[in-house]
Amino acid sequence: MNEADIQVLATIRRTEVEGESSDRTTIESHAEKYWKYLEDWSDSWTRLVDTGFIAGDDSGYKLTESGRPLAEKFYAERPDYFWYYYQHYYPAAQASKAHSELCVRVYGRNLTQEGQADMDSLNDLIAYLEIRKDDRVLDLGCGAGGISEYIADETGAHVTGLDYAKSAIDVAMNRTEGKRDRLTFVEGDMNALEFPKHCFDQVISLDTIYWVADVDQALASIVRLIKPGGKFGIFITNSPLTDDGPGACEPRGTWIAQSLKRLGLDFEAHDYTENFLLFWPKMKEVVMDLYDDFVAEGNEVIFDSFMLDADGDYLPAAAAGKLRRYLYIVNVSVS
Repeated sequence: MNEADIQVLATIRRTEVEGESSDRTTIESHAEKYWKYLEDWSDSWTRLVDTGFIAGDDSGYKLTESGRPLAEKFYAERPDYFWYYYQHYYPAAQASKAHSELCVRVYGRNLTQEGQADMDSLNDLIAYLEIRKDDRVLDLGCGAGGISEYIADETGAHVTGLDYAKSAIDVAMNRTEGKRDRLTFVEGDMNALEFPKHCFDQVISLDTIYWVADVDQALASIVRLIKPGGKFGIFITNSPLTDDGPGACEPRGTWIAQSLKRLGLDFEAHDYTENFLLFWPKMKEVVMDLYDDFVAEGNEVIFDSFMLDADGDYLPAAAAGKLRRYLYIVNVSVS
């Protein structure tokens, strides 16, 4: 089975999940989600039928008994281009002088960031969570671990970074080899956390909670890991969809806030929108300024990814007045 076959199986599963028709035209309409990593699917249809993983024809395909477990696995693992991109991104960004310069100019310090939390936001988060020496902190979606390392260095806390990308964990472990007494990194899935109950004083999610399959279930499982009296910090960028209800832009009306309310959790919301509206124009300006440097390093795909986020998502949302930035601090009950 080649990568094209994997993408087709994952996309057939996507049409099932989204309740769409399974004809070839509909399935292929999702091909753009693989961006630069899209393989040629032309021969996959016949090959997957011949190997017994799918049945049907161009008017409609369905997964067979042997094909379904594979399709479910591949859809969970690589439903779009991000899985492919992050295999390359973390080691490349760690070694990239252009990316280092971008981080300094946009975020305020090079921690190999690729999210949207600058150093002021990060330091605010540390203060709100009251992270202290010897506290145990879980960083969900830690990437290359620069932020985890910064928190451990600044506070003396013991930080565990979790990410689904093995390439990210490898980079983080190699860079922090001499700090294993305060830093550890594990490959894992936010949808299936394997930690004991009440084992962390604080948990953080910096622009990563978007990736969970069921937000209520994920938040409940995360809170279960936090000691009574501990805290959970969640940074999100919120851009309501056209079918979201009234108030979806407001701090207590976002999808995260609604989930926290459904779970009966005590939380406070802090609005970072005013300063954040300057973030993506600055990011685009700096990325464009560093274009030649990214190309010279062979990292044009990193440039393209930042530009895709800027022009495809965040700047249009900001122009439409629908971009918000919030920090949620969840206070875990002592009872």
